[in-house]
Amino acid sequence: MQSQTIITLLIVGIVISKTLIGVLIYFLIRKNRLLKVEQLKLTTANSILSEQAIRIHHYNEELKIAESFKTKVLSIASHDLRAPFASVEILLAIDDISLVDKEDLKLIFLNLKGQVARSRTMLEEVLLWTESQLRDKLENTENCNIRDQIDAVLGIYALEIQRFNIQIINSVNPDFCADTHKGILAFVLRNVISNAIKYGRVGGSIVLQLIDDQRDRWELIVSNDGEELSSEVLHNLNFVNSWDRKRSENKNGAGLGISLCKDLIKRIDGKMQFENQHGIGVSVRISFPRKAYQAVS
Repeated sequence: MQSQTIITLLIVGIVISKTLIGVLIYFLIRKNRLLKVEQLKLTTANSILSEQAIRIHHYNEELKIAESFKTKVLSIASHDLRAPFASVEILLAIDDISLVDKEDLKLIFLNLKGQVARSRTMLEEVLLWTESQLRDKLENTENCNIRDQIDAVLGIYALEIQRFNIQIINSVNPDFCADTHKGILAFVLRNVISNAIKYGRVGGSIVLQLIDDQRDRWELIVSNDGEELSSEVLHNLNFVNSWDRKRSENKNGAGLGISLCKDLIKRIDGKMQFENQHGIGVSVRISFPRKAYQAVS
């Protein structure tokens, strides 16, 4: 009887111990699962933090580039805006203007007129660019007939086009309209067409084409038959400082136009790319996001 009781107690002990072991294993497995979940959460959090750190670093680099760009804009703008004032000061410093030779005086006023015109254009460009910097979003878009906008800009440079005997080949569909920021579109067109004239060939041609074969974008191509760009100048225009070309080739102008164009067009999700057309000249591809399209009857 006593031995049977001992056996019973042993069996009960074994059952209890196995039960305890089972419970312990259950809690261990559960705890392990919880730890894995927490570890997964930590890994995910670390990954998010790493991505955020990369983004912050990227934003910091962009901020440095933007601040550097703004400093250069203000530096060049302040320098170029002084030119007409300096000429006026020279005129005012003359005691008796009647003693100045008529041809010299004519040359002074002609030079002053050019300086004032360039400074005014540059001031308008910088003001438009400054306005874009003060806004988070540029939402004041409107439906524009692209051919009409191009014709308006060509009218501004009609004298230069006639003077250099440039042929304009405009194949843009007169019925193509798109919703875009009209001020930025006009700004970009003025600068691109102005440069096509300035760096084109006397007696040459400027070709304007519109590509409309993408669902979400449309593209304007402006080409001239001027001298092809060196790889260094091409790289500067597309990736570095656009005014390097003007400075190196001693061309007139504020030198900020294309740089501001690139910055403004980026604000409306557009793109600008300079390319050499081998054996032909240089082209500028301007890509705009498609927000709306309407055929005008």
